Amino acid sequence: MPDTPTALKASYHHGDLPQQAHQLALETLREHGDSAISLRALAKQIGVSAPALYRHFIDRESLLAELAVTGFEALQKRLLAVDQSSPRLALVDIGLVYVSFAQDEPNLYRLMFGGRVLPKGVHPRLDSAGKSAFQVLEDTIARAQQAGYVKPIPLSLMTAAAWSLVHGLSQLTIDGHLPSAKVEPHLAEGVVTLLLDGSRANNNDQPHKDTTS
Repeated sequence: MPDTPTALKASYHHGDLPQQAHQLALETLREHGDSAISLRALAKQIGVSAPALYRHFIDRESLLAELAVTGFEALQKRLLAVDQSSPRLALVDIGLVYVSFAQDEPNLYRLMFGGRVLPKGVHPRLDSAGKSAFQVLEDTIARAQQAGYVKPIPLSLMTAAAWSLVHGLSQLTIDGHLPSAKVEPHLAEGVVTLLLDGSRANNNDQPHKDTTS
């Protein structure tokens, strides 16, 4: 049985109001998008006064920033779970995991990268969480370069190219311009592989041949 406002209000006295508001806001975001989130509406649903909720979140944007932090932490966790033993497979899988996350959490993904709603430089925790997730991609590319799989171009340039590709592919699929993995399961892998093959080092430049692909 779902919690009633009275039960939620009683729980608040035990100090978990921020967690309740965060979870309820996340559920609202997933179902309706960030525009449906209101601190006053959340307070009413939980069964507390709006000032009680404002003591934990100074405004709506601060709550949205915390939701985005949650998203980047979840994305980073998925990226870190990718097997790094093969340079090529790691790069492909990093891209597939990224696109898969966007397809699993479309509204959360939009919030995470929606600079209009959460501009960079305003919420330090959010900026740090985003950087940590991005670092996994950069580290994966760096290892591939060290193994001789990717051309020795500037790491920042290669990372930007890879990120642009998977982000663009993610956005196009969740917005319905390209089929999702459920409809076309090999599309994401094909697109990611095109980038990797185009950036692959010449055979003469490869100290280690990847034989696992």
